[in-house]
Amino acid sequence: SIVNVTKRELWATVLLDDLDLGAANPAGVAISPDGKTLFVSHRGSHEVTVIDIPAMHAAIEAVPAEERADLANDLTFLYRNGLKRRYSCGGLGPCAIAATPDGNTAWVANYFSDTLTAVDAKTGKIAATVPLGPEPKMDLVRRGELLFGDARMCFQQWQTCESCHPGGRADGLMWDLLNDGLGNPKNTKSLVLSGKTPPTMALGIREDMRMASRSGVKFILFRQPEESDVDALEAYINSLRPERGPAVAKDAVERGRKLFEDPVVGCAKCHPAPLYTDMKMYDVGTRGKYDRSDEFDTPTLVELWRTAPYLHDGSALTIMDVLTTANREDKHGKTSHLTQQQLRDLEAFLSSL
Repeated sequence: SIVNVTKRELWATVLLDDLDLGAANPAGVAISPDGKTLFVSHRGSHEVTVIDIPAMHAAIEAVPAEERADLANDLTFLYRNGLKRRYSCGGLGPCAIAATPDGNTAWVANYFSDTLTAVDAKTGKIAATVPLGPEPKMDLVRRGELLFGDARMCFQQWQTCESCHPGGRADGLMWDLLNDGLGNPKNTKSLVLSGKTPPTMALGIREDMRMASRSGVKFILFRQPEESDVDALEAYINSLRPERGPAVAKDAVERGRKLFEDPVVGCAKCHPAPLYTDMKMYDVGTRGKYDRSDEFDTPTLVELWRTAPYLHDGSALTIMDVLTTANREDKHGKTSHLTQQQLRDLEAFLSSL
């Protein structure tokens, strides 16, 4: 996306993909010192895209202003106008990228290869490869992490597991996927602890995380999964460990914990420690107009601080919304009688998990 920083408004969005070949998981961006060349690293497709900035701006200007928004859906705009070149990055998992002072070379940091590579901006040739240490051991977990973010796992390289689950967590977006039928978009769920909290997905349609991984490759990446790949993906997802969120006042957390465990409030009934889910399906009054069921899987509350928006349809933007505006009938915990201070304490506790 190109933003007019003076006016603080979106000018245009163009796609880095080709008509029949995705450019998955853009990770890093660099601009040559003269402002004429844009370099983009693609962690998913292990590539670098080189774009002629003045020519791109001119091509966008030639599009009538009222039609410019359609560029966000035009898979051929950049390449049919000769505005970009795609090159191999010379490694696996390119992330950070920087341009040399003359703008003729892009230096790329490749996460999985643990190398720096120099890519010629005009020819795409790898001018240099610099190891950053001993070659990393490709054990099952590391291979799973590679596959998790590898667009070669996907038909035409459009996306990866990492595209919707950055770091194994959630991208905060709604997706309508073949996993549970079309027409009922769902909020992306974090995969942390998913191996310990079956079933998976908002509707609980996959009996465990392994089945969900296999089905994800088949119905989202459009590829018949190999069991060795599923083994690796399972090992990586099981290796994910919860992380603590930003510091929260300890006294508020303790008061919130007592409220959470209070039988009258009832949070702990369906969200018992340590996994903070009883792994059952309930009708908690959140069915929306696109849903086909009243009951949804009880999610873990671990790492709740980093998984907004909330509920299966993302209708609650904040934890406080979950406790108030999204719980008017007290169907997922009795909170309507709590004072504002008590609600803030409960929010503090949930943010600490």
